[in-house]
Amino acid sequence: MQKIKFKYFIYIVPIILTSGIAFPIFNLIISTLNFDPSKNNFSQTTKYSYVILSSENKVLSKLSRKFEINNNKSKIPFLIKAAFISAEDKRFLKHNGIDLIGLLRALKNNFKSGYLKEGGSTITQQVARLIFLNNDLSFQRKFKEIFISLILDFRYSKNQILKIYLNNIYLGSGAYGVNEASQIYFGKLINELTLSEVALIAGLAPAPSIYSPYRNKELAIKNRNKILESMYLDGYISLEDRNKAINENISLKYQPGENYINDKLLINFILKEVDSKIHNKDKYNFIRIKSSINKDWQENAQNIAGLIEPNNVQFALLSIESNTGLIRTMVTSKNPSINEYNRVTSSVRPLGSTFKIITYAAALKEGIKLSDKFKDLPTCWKDYCPKNFSEIYRGNLSLMEAFKSSSNIVPIKIAKKIGINKIINLANEFGLGFKQKFQEFPSIAIGAFGDNLLNITNVYAAVNNNGKLHNPSIVEKIESFNGQSIWENKFISKRVLVSNVTKNLNKLLEKSVKEGSALAASIKGEKIFGKTGTSDGNKDLWFIGSINNLTTGVWIGFDDNKSTELNSGNAAYTWKIFISKIYNLKIGE
Repeated sequence: MQKIKFKYFIYIVPIILTSGIAFPIFNLIISTLNFDPSKNNFSQTTKYSYVILSSENKVLSKLSRKFEINNNKSKIPFLIKAAFISAEDKRFLKHNGIDLIGLLRALKNNFKSGYLKEGGSTITQQVARLIFLNNDLSFQRKFKEIFISLILDFRYSKNQILKIYLNNIYLGSGAYGVNEASQIYFGKLINELTLSEVALIAGLAPAPSIYSPYRNKELAIKNRNKILESMYLDGYISLEDRNKAINENISLKYQPGENYINDKLLINFILKEVDSKIHNKDKYNFIRIKSSINKDWQENAQNIAGLIEPNNVQFALLSIESNTGLIRTMVTSKNPSINEYNRVTSSVRPLGSTFKIITYAAALKEGIKLSDKFKDLPTCWKDYCPKNFSEIYRGNLSLMEAFKSSSNIVPIKIAKKIGINKIINLANEFGLGFKQKFQEFPSIAIGAFGDNLLNITNVYAAVNNNGKLHNPSIVEKIESFNGQSIWENKFISKRVLVSNVTKNLNKLLEKSVKEGSALAASIKGEKIFGKTGTSDGNKDLWFIGSINNLTTGVWIGFDDNKSTELNSGNAAYTWKIFISKIYNLKIGE
């Protein structure tokens, strides 16, 4: 470790001797010296800068990676460095963590104005608050802040401190760091920002909620111009540059007509898959990701989601291209901009009658025919006495008729005949039963156990794909900045069902939509294969249907698992609205 310079003792020793709190100071020194900025998880980080494209090559998202604290090759763009130093801490490169001149100037100006006009905290002090402290207004906190700042200035270079600051400073609208602010306000990588845009972002630091261009664009521009003037007077930019930047029109990311995807969970899902494909993450500074998301379909689905009533009911939708496993649409909630929970992948809910496709597939595998009959009458298995919907029982039913009417009695009789374990084993082959382990209870045959929308939709996609199952994927290919291929989807599948079984399953699914419980999804002149599902008390409403080569699952329900006043027909009709929009089909009202 480098030797402590004499000037640090001038600040530190008197503070320790006069404070009488040597032990807390000792702990503070140790924790600050042991701090590893490279492992700071204060905000989400990415290993690389990226651009995410839709399947039609439209930009969905851009984000620069955070600055690498211990990597001298990771440079801060000059304009960003200049703007924040000029706006926040003019003497940053000269002082030792605290700026006595700046502090005295701030006190003087505040006294003259009669109110708190400027703060006097250095960038290093702000880092101390960001990483170690909070914003409480107290003498104790201020004392710790000054002390930590002195240690930070001794321990790290100015460049490292500035990187920590620029990586973590909150700049409003959920943006931690200039890389996220660049994405959220302008949809750009940081090296794409203009001088005008850099100045506007720098102007957010003192009060993001006040200066946010989304809340008060006029005030944000006024503050931008103030930063530009300061940069000019400090010698960072020319008069010509200042005037050009002041006259530049600010074009925000989320303006009418702009079409960026405002769904962090969707973007994070894409990035998670990308991370699993790139083995040497340090090799690439920038990657271009071609996702499988169809941007127009995604926007249509999200618009439909926002119309579902009541307002507090939640919604998820997923579309999988059946013969590739590519995810074309993923709606995680009604309000993706504030959503913190992925209902497509994380929500494990009872599958209801959507699971019956597994029970009937197992029956067909065991040689039971569509014409074979079972008694659909009230039946108990020990203390378990399931009921049909509306308690309607139809006597002797073929498999076709039992599936069409969504009988609960017949699937359990099938399970008892062929063995519940065979149903569970088949469900496991399809990828079900790992989120919530299936147990050998009769109720498994009618979907009493849970899984997520992604997995159950993929089951139906495999049935639509002649029994061949893909692992769902949301990435088509990954390239480096210079266009070098890093990874490309090979669309590998495995056969779970033979052709004659899937052919009969599709007959069941088509009949269900044409004449049965899924009638609300029918579209005149179109071949649709689907099934509704409902859990007890209408808590979970499902419809999963295939048309052409696309399989789409819909779920509606409350996050707190309370009953709804809707039914699975609402899920089926929502599916129909979505399909009619993306394929431009006419439907009757």
